[in-house]
Amino acid sequence: MTWLRQFASRFSALFRKGRLEQEMNDELRAHVEMLFEENVKRGMSPEEARYAALRSFGGIEQTKEVYRDQRGLPIMETLLQDIRFGLRQLRRNPGFTVVAVLTLALGIGANTAIFSVVNAVILRPLPYPHSDRLVWIAEVIPALNAELASGADYLDWRDQNKTMDRMTAYDPEASFNLTGRGTPARVPAAQVSANFFQTLGVDP
Repeated sequence: MTWLRQFASRFSALFRKGRLEQEMNDELRAHVEMLFEENVKRGMSPEEARYAALRSFGGIEQTKEVYRDQRGLPIMETLLQDIRFGLRQLRRNPGFTVVAVLTLALGIGANTAIFSVVNAVILRPLPYPHSDRLVWIAEVIPALNAELASGADYLDWRDQNKTMDRMTAYDPEASFNLTGRGTPARVPAAQVSANFFQTLGVDP
């Protein structure tokens, strides 16, 4: 869990940069002063002692950069800087901002609509028990550009079947006249074989 603690520490440092920067400056200043005093005790002049103390760090700014890389998350910091820069640019160009927001809204809306259709049609399983075992079988008739099967073929497949648990037939192109009270109406429907609901594992 050491890596988790290190990540948490670095992540929290992103929101305490001002205080950590001040602490780093104070710590470096204290080290420089300590080395300066040691160099003076060795007989160096104040100017030489100060220069030697600074030189021992290899450059204050370089040392600060190394310390910042160790305590932070460079990728996150770069991302936050890019976000801040982008927000400043959007604030300066209201017209461009409106176009960008509308483009994003249209893109997100279109993607959401497409995913909803794909999820409902392809990804989400059919609302039947063992829907992954359902198979649709038909004959391809190039002359009619259609996929269908005759009733006689269905009866042959059903009687000679040694692979499927059960076979059923349906015709989705049927329609009937609905009569009774009021004006008669033509109702779209489907014709199915007697074991249709049993095959799907549902009750009518």
